[in-house]
Amino acid sequence: MTKHEFDILSDKFMKGDCSPTEIALMEKWANLHFNHHDDKAIFESNSELQAIDNRLWQRIQTNAMPLSQSQIRPHLKWIWSGVAAACVALAIGYFVFINPTSPGLASQPTHGIETKNIDSSQQKVVLPDSSIVILAKNASIITDENYNQQTRTVYLKGEAFFQVKRNEKIPFLVQSGNLVTEVLGTSFRISPQPNGKMIEVSVKTGRVSVYAKEPELSKKFHGVILTPNQKALFDNELKTIRQEIVDTPQVIVADIASADFQFEEASIETVLALIQKVYGVEIVVANPVLNACAFTGDLNGLSMYKQLDFVCASISAKYEVRGTTVFIQGSGCQ
Repeated sequence: MTKHEFDILSDKFMKGDCSPTEIALMEKWANLHFNHHDDKAIFESNSELQAIDNRLWQRIQTNAMPLSQSQIRPHLKWIWSGVAAACVALAIGYFVFINPTSPGLASQPTHGIETKNIDSSQQKVVLPDSSIVILAKNASIITDENYNQQTRTVYLKGEAFFQVKRNEKIPFLVQSGNLVTEVLGTSFRISPQPNGKMIEVSVKTGRVSVYAKEPELSKKFHGVILTPNQKALFDNELKTIRQEIVDTPQVIVADIASADFQFEEASIETVLALIQKVYGVEIVVANPVLNACAFTGDLNGLSMYKQLDFVCASISAKYEVRGTTVFIQGSGCQ
C-alpha cells in the first residue's frame, strides 16, 4: 500500500465509509507493519512517521463518536509507529468504542486507547505519566481519554502488575469490573481468578485503597487499605472483600544483611521483632511468657512462614494467620 492509498483509506475509515474488504486491508497493513517494522516500511523517515501519526490522532480526537454496531471492530490494530518498532507482539494503540449499555461496563469510557497483550509472555506498557504496567497474557487496559488531568484512570481486563509514579495531586485508579484500586504511588498486582468469581489485589510497596464500586451509594464504599505483603480478595458474586497476608511475603527492608537472621541465644521477642520489621507483618504473641524464650539458629534463605515454623518448633508453640496478623500461641519454654 502506498502512502497516498493509505491516506485515502484512513480518511474513509474515520468517516465510517470503509467496506469489510477495506477494513480487512487496514488490518492486514497494521499487522504487517507491526510485526515486521523495518527500513522497508512505506514511510521514509521518522519525522514523516510522526507527522502521519499526529495527523491521524488529531482526526481521531476530532471525529470520535460511538459507531453503529456494524462498524464496531474493537480488534482493529491502530499501531503507533514508534511503539511498533519497540514492542513486537504488543497490540498497542487500539482506538476502541465500548457500548455504554453493556452489563458491567456502564462506568467505562465510550472511547479511549486500549493496549492488549497478544503474546505468550508478559509485556511492558509505559503510560503517559511514566507509570508502568506489566500485562500478563491476554490482559488489556484501556486508558481514559482524560488520563493525567484530574485523575489517572485505567480499565483492566485480566492480570497486570503496576508500578505507579507518585503524584499526590492526581490519584491513580484501576477499575477491574466493579472493583476499584486507588493509589498515589506504589507497586501492586491485580489478578482475577480463573473461575471469574474472585479478584485478588496484592501490594508490593506503598499503600493501596481497594473498594467495591456501588453506583447507588455515591458516598459509601466497602473497602480496605492494603500495605506491603497484604492482599484483598474481592468476591464478584457476594460483593465482599477479605483482607489477608500474601501467600509468599517478600522482604520490604532492603538493607537487611544475611547476618541479621543468624541468632545465638536470642530472645523470641527479638527474633519476632526482626521478622515483623523485615516483612511488615504484624505478629502477636498471645502468651507473653514466650517472649523470654531463647532461640539459636540460622534463618537465612527461608521464607517468612518457614522462619516462623522453625522459631515456633523450638519453643513448642504454634502460629496461625488471622486476616493480616500472625498469632503465636504456646504455654512457654523449659
